[in-house]
Amino acid sequence: MSVRITIEMSSGRPDPWWEITDPDELQRLRERLARRPGARGPVGSGHTGLGFRGVRVDSTEGESQVGMPAGFELAGGGAQDPEASAELALALVETIPRDLAEGGGIAVGDTSYADLVLATAREEIERGLHEGSQGGGAYAASTARQERELPEGWAEQIQGLVARVPACDISSEPFSPGYWNHPNIQPHNNCYNYAVAQRTDTQAQPGRAHGYAIPPTRLGYQVAVGLYKDGLHQLGYPCQPWGYRRFVLALCTGAYASGFRDFHFYRYHPETGYWSHKMAGNSARYTDESGYVIRDPGVCDRGIYSEVYPYLFQSHDSVRIC
Repeated sequence: MSVRITIEMSSGRPDPWWEITDPDELQRLRERLARRPGARGPVGSGHTGLGFRGVRVDSTEGESQVGMPAGFELAGGGAQDPEASAELALALVETIPRDLAEGGGIAVGDTSYADLVLATAREEIERGLHEGSQGGGAYAASTARQERELPEGWAEQIQGLVARVPACDISSEPFSPGYWNHPNIQPHNNCYNYAVAQRTDTQAQPGRAHGYAIPPTRLGYQVAVGLYKDGLHQLGYPCQPWGYRRFVLALCTGAYASGFRDFHFYRYHPETGYWSHKMAGNSARYTDESGYVIRDPGVCDRGIYSEVYPYLFQSHDSVRIC
């Protein structure tokens, strides 16, 4: 018997996860939940946008055998008792294996990933609890809507799209999230899958299909290398050939206060001028972190994703991801 712990904090890269199998640790978890049942919130009941979304606990053996709900969330904003939820979440993140590797593997002798994940989770849980206690909206995105510096030439690219005179032909597809929000698809496909409109059920990573691994620093140009390897082009350099998946993408990167970095994508809809996106395993949407329709991903509220890559990208039906 075991439970899987997932720290929901990423959009592009995989969320950190591990399993607790120690019977004593599982018994302590059951006892704490029994004492303070208000600590847990239903899955998806808290923050579902960009940034930290809480600690998810899933039984791998079924509710009747483990003696606890099959799945619930802590410190995500959906619990009736936020203090108890944060307290239990902090206890659970401390069980992270010290040699955890990204993707759930083991990095023998290397604690750097686990150390960074643990520091990030601690900061975000404590920050969320403090903001909630101050009446500022519990567990909201950690970065408020604000003006940010844009790369040179960004405005011209956006204006060209809005004026319907883009550098390349674009496929028009209405925003129709029903497919991506299906329960068999939504949890397994991230912002990259959604941006290029390809379901893989693997939380696709730029470049992975072609043997490229994005460095841990996750800088914009490092993510872009993976895009080029997968077959995407900068918009207009050159134009993608005729096809039915000629979508325009915007790439953003950013970091938590701890330094944990991630990336996120937006997809353009020329028929409306709106942009849409999908946060990790959550639902697809066309609004930003402040609830506004996205007309320019460079100036919308992107939470922790404060950096805009200078060039828009164009996908194509020949692009291959995994």
